[in-house]
Amino acid sequence: MAEFKEDPKAVVPLWLVSFGDMMTNALTFFILMVSMAHQRDYGLIARGLGSFVVALKSHGLPGMMSEEEKIAVFNEFRVRFNLPPEADPERRESLMNASNLELVRAAAANALRPHDELFQPGVAAFEASSTELSEASRRYLDRLADTLRPGKGQLLVLEGHALDAPDAAVDHALALARARRVAAYLLKEHEFSADRLEARAWFVEVESAGAGTRCVDARLMTPAPAKR
Repeated sequence: MAEFKEDPKAVVPLWLVSFGDMMTNALTFFILMVSMAHQRDYGLIARGLGSFVVALKSHGLPGMMSEEEKIAVFNEFRVRFNLPPEADPERRESLMNASNLELVRAAAANALRPHDELFQPGVAAFEASSTELSEASRRYLDRLADTLRPGKGQLLVLEGHALDAPDAAVDHALALARARRVAAYLLKEHEFSADRLEARAWFVEVESAGAGTRCVDARLMTPAPAKR
């Protein structure tokens, strides 16, 4: 009778253990960031998850997945959050860079000191692909000037939006140019203090359609009193 030989036990490669730990840590950190976020935007969460899955499936290499495959991944997560598929995939930011952009936005938000703010949306509207202030926008800014004027210790943040631009890079540049145009008008016509005025692009990105995506919003920020 032949001698019974026990099959050798399967050995898990050491690299696979490290890889599993790394993936678990990455998922845990992502969940923590989402749970502690001041603003719960499910569109951004779906986009971040989609970027993560795209990076995994493409091994971090461009060209491994077709544009249709990437769009399918992103829309799969949008469906999970009860969001409709994106109507115009050509307007989406680069899929491989979407998660990085969200980290930049989160860092910008967290860099602000605790503050109270007066938010005034749409202080100026622009024609498509334009940075020129219309006469209607000038009149509106004239009426709002006293309300927007920052006092001692306050900061007026002007944030531009430009989803009418053809791609993400132009989007950012056009949004910033619009915010700077409004800032220049307030500096020249209403003698605002330059050190209390800041122009930036889409501090909070707009995802709707229409004039609201090609405007400038204003935030008058007042530092919160220190806790004792």
